[in-house]
Amino acid sequence: MKKLYLLSMCLLGIGIYAQVGTLCTNPNVISALPYTTTDNTANYADNYDPQTMTHPTCSTTTFGNYFHGGNDVIYAYTPISNQTVKIEIPSALAWTGMFVYTDCANIGVQYAACATGSSAGARTINNFAMTGGQTYYIYISSWPAPQTVTYTLNVSDVPLGLDTVDFNTLLNVYPNPAENELNFYTDASLSHALVYNVNGQVVLQASLQNKKIEITSLPSGFYVVEVHQADGSRKIQRFVKK
Repeated sequence: MKKLYLLSMCLLGIGIYAQVGTLCTNPNVISALPYTTTDNTANYADNYDPQTMTHPTCSTTTFGNYFHGGNDVIYAYTPISNQTVKIEIPSALAWTGMFVYTDCANIGVQYAACATGSSAGARTINNFAMTGGQTYYIYISSWPAPQTVTYTLNVSDVPLGLDTVDFNTLLNVYPNPAENELNFYTDASLSHALVYNVNGQVVLQASLQNKKIEITSLPSGFYVVEVHQADGSRKIQRFVKK
């Protein structure tokens, strides 16, 4: 019976540690923005307890490593291009901490950004600049008490200020208005494209195949397409979706 109990415990442990999001090496992957999820760190394990003799510097956090004391959950997002995002837990419980890392080895060593608090309320990392192709790890945990916390995580683009966009470097697109696909007339080598709605929010991002993108899924209306060229430059154009 004792052997059976030990075997059961071992299998239970394997099940816990196999949970996606428990380890930085096996995170919950955010494939596109905007993203939202509601969960509880009770569904994950406590794998990261960095030393608390010193704490990395972060503007909103004095004792950041203490906020790694509870169960940990980790999300990963890799933007296609340079992007500015807002990361928020809008109604966090007291003693909830949220951190952004650029490498799993940096957990508890160097924060890229953070938001913590001893009181209930929003945990917000706003206007966080991300580099295209770099993976960012969003780490949520808590003070050792409470050991687990419920949370809703929202990750979204910071809206583009369309009134400040420079339309002097326009790109030729056709047809315009367009119904199913948008073509780009240029001799330049293209990388990918972002499509913004009238509120400046990204509604479509796609790699460019044969200098065109599929727009069938977009509702009818006015949009701005931002095309990134292989040399790192970009061009912008307005278009109408039928």
